[in-house]
Order: sequence, then structure tokens, then C-alpha cells
Amino acid sequence: MDIDNFKTFIRTIPSIRDEVENGRYSWQQLYEYYVLYGENDKIWEPYKKDTHTDLSYLLDILKNIDLDALSKTFEGLQQVLSLLSTFMVKEEKKPSWYDD
Repeated sequence: MDIDNFKTFIRTIPSIRDEVENGRYSWQQLYEYYVLYGENDKIWEPYKKDTHTDLSYLLDILKNIDLDALSKTFEGLQQVLSLLSTFMVKEEKKPSWYDD
């Protein structure tokens, strides 16, 4: 097991970074655990569950989005922005006889 495999594995469980930042583990310790016990050891389970939970929560949110309502909302915003743009003050043109 080399360092590149470890880095790839760690990217799959980004919540482990918090443990390093909080001082619970060092990157060296985590690498040693990875080399000694592998990816399927129980030390990684809480972090994998967190990742899975976050991902499933995100998927649930995405499943519940009403795309028709979202599209109508964007159309309404586009109309409002279009209306507002007609009210924007345009640069006044100076008369041709006026010189700086």
C-alpha cells in the first residue's frame, strides 16, 4: 500500500480531516493505521457512515425537488430582472452643442 492509495482513500472520507485538525490523529498515524489494517478496518466505520449519511441526505433533498416549481420560480425571477432592467437609468447623452 503506497501513499497515493492512502490519499485516494482519505478523499472518500473527508470528515477525517476534522480529526486531524482537532489533534485527535496525525496524518502519520492515519497512514500507519491504513497500512497495518487496510481500508476495511473498524476505525474507518464512523467516518464512512458520516459520509454515507451526508450523501443520502443530499440525495433525499434532490429527490424531493419539484423541477416544475423550480422552473417557474426561475422564469418569475427572469421576468422581474427584465422588468427591473427597463427601469435602470441609462447614461444621459449630452446635447451635440455641449462641449467639455
